[in-house]
Amino acid sequence: MPPPAAERIFNSGDLPSLSLPGADGLITCRWLRESHVISVTGAVTAVTEAEGRATGVPANLGLGDGDLSAERRRAQVGFMLVEPAWLVRAAAERVRAPGIDAVVLHTHPSPPGRSALALAFASYLRNVLRRPATGVDPRLANNVVTSGLRPDLRGFHDLVRVPHLVTITDGTGAVADTIVWEIMTGSQFDAWLGGAPRPDQQAIEAHLPGLLRLRGLQRLGRLDHRFAGVLADIPGGGPLTTRLIHCFPRLVLPLAAAA
Repeated sequence: MPPPAAERIFNSGDLPSLSLPGADGLITCRWLRESHVISVTGAVTAVTEAEGRATGVPANLGLGDGDLSAERRRAQVGFMLVEPAWLVRAAAERVRAPGIDAVVLHTHPSPPGRSALALAFASYLRNVLRRPATGVDPRLANNVVTSGLRPDLRGFHDLVRVPHLVTITDGTGAVADTIVWEIMTGSQFDAWLGGAPRPDQQAIEAHLPGLLRLRGLQRLGRLDHRFAGVLADIPGGGPLTTRLIHCFPRLVLPLAAAA
């Protein structure tokens, strides 16, 4: 069985070079349409949620060739210091602020490379994959919140965390798959599903190791012919994407369990 159609593979040149403080917070980004490589100056903002106030601290954040859209864009990137317990709430509010296109949750223990990948993937989501959907404010339709590590959504009943399967490569040419998380509102999630019923998110998360293996085997053309046939017959079949998993979990998850 030949490998599926080409997929987006992120390499080190796609990842922004971020200089982050040793603290929890939010990376914010706004893309400006220009024909030059990305450059960034930002501000670190300390947020005291109990007081509801923010104070600015000057700082610089460097971003390299991480923009993944068809045209180069300039990006304005900043960092907000936020207490860990308030990260998700602050991100949900900040992404709706004027001049913010994407927000990345960054926790201090997280390797900087994870947050850099989450920002690069946010660019790919917003500038390449997303289109305004019915019922979603067009001004916010493409705005995204991502995280390199699984976010804790306990207490946020209208938010959904979506694990995206992302393919990466290093300087040796080795290719692997990993997870970048996206946080959606319930309405965004339903629009993204395009009419498909909401799947069991816990079941999908439980199958993530198998889904990553399944994606790798599919790329290499090493899937059992029965598995490959099932994936090929799924409407929109091709590379195993997160949307495909969410729209057809009854077909995909048993394959992941057997991979």
